[in-house]
Amino acid sequence: MSTDAHYDLIISGAGMVGASLALAARQSGLRVALFEKRPQPVCALTDPLERASLVANGSQRFLQELGIDLTTLGSKVERMRVWDAENSGSIHLDAEEAGETFLGHIVENRRLEQQLHAALAEAGVTVLYAQEIAQAWADQQHMQLSTADGTEYKTTLLAIAEGRQSTLRKQLIQAPVFHENYGQDAITATVWMEKPHRGIAYQRFLATGPLAVLPFSADAENHPRASIVWSAKHAVARRLMAMDDSAFLAALHLAFGPQLGHFLRIGQRSSYPLSGLHSSRYVGDRCVVLGDSAHGVHPLAGLGVNLGFRDVQALMTTIRDARAQHEDWGDNSALRRYQRARRPDNLLNVMTCGALSHLFSNRSRGLAHLRDIGMLGTAMLPPVKRFLIRQAMGL
Repeated sequence: MSTDAHYDLIISGAGMVGASLALAARQSGLRVALFEKRPQPVCALTDPLERASLVANGSQRFLQELGIDLTTLGSKVERMRVWDAENSGSIHLDAEEAGETFLGHIVENRRLEQQLHAALAEAGVTVLYAQEIAQAWADQQHMQLSTADGTEYKTTLLAIAEGRQSTLRKQLIQAPVFHENYGQDAITATVWMEKPHRGIAYQRFLATGPLAVLPFSADAENHPRASIVWSAKHAVARRLMAMDDSAFLAALHLAFGPQLGHFLRIGQRSSYPLSGLHSSRYVGDRCVVLGDSAHGVHPLAGLGVNLGFRDVQALMTTIRDARAQHEDWGDNSALRRYQRARRPDNLLNVMTCGALSHLFSNRSRGLAHLRDIGMLGTAMLPPVKRFLIRQAMGL
């Protein structure tokens, strides 16, 4: 079945990155369509796992420009406390040392996604729920697409934001992809504790992997909560997931320490394997990859979705600049500017997060000594510390 539908930009994937790109493009005057394989009622449901992300200060400014106010959606992160469980090394990162009031916000992924979808509906963006692009082929002027039922579309540019297992990336970009297995699983859950978090994000490096305890919104009765991401070697993670809630909370308290008192309750736990990913090329004929379709990092630095938001900003800059010069923004010469802008930053973060995971997730005395020296040096050198704080904020 054919259709006359022609768009300036079609995006595959309506998660946080794809939806923010659609909204930014629409606000720049482009005609946009967004494909999302999940049905709309599923997207409107609450997430029983309450999966959350640290949205850094820089990303928050970008979302604020789109009309999305994270202060109503998440918990402010004012400080970070990072320390090595095996030794005495530690780092304290405070937003006020960089002249800011916060490092970022911990935001529930589904709630942010739903806010973006509501803004897309208000802006009149076409969101094609429960639909996927089955085939795509480029000619000199357009990317032509078809769905499983044979409906066809045309676009100047196709943006792929489908996640790590993107089929369109494999079909259209056809570039080598770097993969690294970290040998760990991440366990995520919401926990209730005795003491309030006071806007502090904690990360403790254990020999089996990092444990993050992050500020989260209080419950309806105003009881303090936190979002945990416990990265552990596969065997350890399996044992932790097999425990009942009481045993798990006891293990969590032992691993984390007394900073927040005892952990009183836990929501539904989930786990997933951790790995690094980076596509050697971001562009193909009239198509581009961004977000997790282009790169994936260890969660220890909270960079994941923030790198995706940086991709969106760089792609929109590329499109606006090309339009201002009356260039074809779907042409490879324009898209390569986006790739040059984003690939070094993404690759550096993928490799750095992998290296940090290996550096801290071991019991080597020599490496432990190096870790302590590095943390002490960071704490003693204000310019280095301010640099790390601004990096954490994405500024």
